[in-house]
Amino acid sequence: MFIDENDKELQTKVKDLLEKAEDKSEAIYQAAEMIIAAKHSKLIRELQEENARAAADEDYRKSLGLHVLSKEEKEFYENFKDIKQAITAEQIDIMPTSIIDRTLDDVKKASDVLNLVEFAPADVKKWIIAEHSGQAVWGEITAAISGELSAKFSALNIEQHKLSVYMIIPKAIRDLALPFVDKYFTAILAEGMQDGMVKGYLTGDGKNAPIGIMKQIETFKEDGTADDKVVIDNVTDFSPKGLAGVRKTLTNGGMRVVSALELICNPLDEAEYVDPALYGEMPTGGYRNTSFMTINKHVDPNCPQGKGVFTIAGVYVMGATSVQMKEYDQTKAMDDADVVIGKCYANGRAVDDNCAVVFDVTKLEEYIPKVMQITGDASGE
Repeated sequence: MFIDENDKELQTKVKDLLEKAEDKSEAIYQAAEMIIAAKHSKLIRELQEENARAAADEDYRKSLGLHVLSKEEKEFYENFKDIKQAITAEQIDIMPTSIIDRTLDDVKKASDVLNLVEFAPADVKKWIIAEHSGQAVWGEITAAISGELSAKFSALNIEQHKLSVYMIIPKAIRDLALPFVDKYFTAILAEGMQDGMVKGYLTGDGKNAPIGIMKQIETFKEDGTADDKVVIDNVTDFSPKGLAGVRKTLTNGGMRVVSALELICNPLDEAEYVDPALYGEMPTGGYRNTSFMTINKHVDPNCPQGKGVFTIAGVYVMGATSVQMKEYDQTKAMDDADVVIGKCYANGRAVDDNCAVVFDVTKLEEYIPKVMQITGDASGE
């Protein structure tokens, strides 16, 4: 939970609160509410204004394109009218799978990295992952089938791990019409889940989290965590020869066609290594992408600095089978907001170890255009 570095007033308030408070747990709780309220103040004001106008203007309400809630969704959000009565330590409310699916769709749209992930439907507890290989053989109509088809199947146990999301639901939101409660809830839940899912997709250890693409699927350490993939150090440029090894690995022994590369890197490495290697200055001015093939760049702070990842889309499956909501009861209740914990039962893994290559991004060299000089003889030819 971060404070905008430009919001000096909020920084001072939070610092004073934490330094002067006798009850530190209560102070942390209040500080969290202050930060979240400030962070989402614009969204809260917008929803309050939309709610007030929509109540008096049906045409305006229709123009908002609000989600039409099902009976199950309405019952779930009705509980937020009185969270302490509906969600207690003894009673856990299960979020309807329709809300999970919509939230995951929002997460995928909002995250450049998670666009590479395939999401399993929320109403399944196990999802089959298959890697196909085979050949087709021509022959006479009456000839025996001679083509061999094979598939490697493995099951992704989606209920294996939990991703906890802490959300503060202001009373100002719970007093709105249910479609606006839904709009706020899914927006905040998506924001909270996004960062955790990106971390799981990239570096999940396979023990208490998904197996990330920077980890080995089949090999594990004694502590139950997945082994790191070997970091190759021979990618120095984005030329056909420079990327030949990466492309060969991603084809998985020639069984996949790799028409585009997805490159994931840390923001610092993007500036220092990736962009200087990927873009070159043109003789006529400006810069152009110098790669011979499509390289889609995905920049995310969750990618460890110094390491880059080459991968392809659609080879990693992630799923969330249920989200359980309960009130955070470790500190005293607040007057203006309640903290709710969303525990998302989820998992994820790649179809094989060859779908991602981890490389030392610091080995990339700046692109230097080759200059060819043509000279003529004394006759001018």
